[in-house]
Amino acid sequence: MMDIKVKSLYLKLSPTKMRPVLFGARGKNVNEARTFLTFTNKKGAKMILSLLKSALAIAKENDLEADNMYVKTIYCNEGPRLGRRKARSKGMAYPITKRMCHLTLVIGQGEEAKEETVKEESTKSEKKLDKPEAKEVKKEKTKSEGQNSKTVKK
Repeated sequence: MMDIKVKSLYLKLSPTKMRPVLFGARGKNVNEARTFLTFTNKKGAKMILSLLKSALAIAKENDLEADNMYVKTIYCNEGPRLGRRKARSKGMAYPITKRMCHLTLVIGQGEEAKEETVKEESTKSEKKLDKPEAKEVKKEKTKSEGQNSKTVKK
């Protein structure tokens, strides 16, 4: 089994805008991911689609069938930021940060690749759900707590 890893660096789109598109393509068949990205109306979808096409071209060079390839992992990391200034009143300047991201895509062959991604996602969700349950503690009222008893000194 061969995995193909491709990267696209210094994309001029913030990682916050890129990540929602990634979740739709993760763990799918390459053909399903391609149709999803084709009909998604986001700037990041075009960037991911070009990276997916590049990965498929590499797979074709290595004589691998694209029909049984799956998106094994896909993630987006933060790249460098460009610092800019915007002129404001009274001689001040406000900072503007133009963010970039690095995109990494790994496609794998066969059903095993899809099963691995499903297992990874399920273990991540189980870790989030595993929280210690609060223990129920019953407190019994004593006579002194239940009644307002006052001692009066004479």
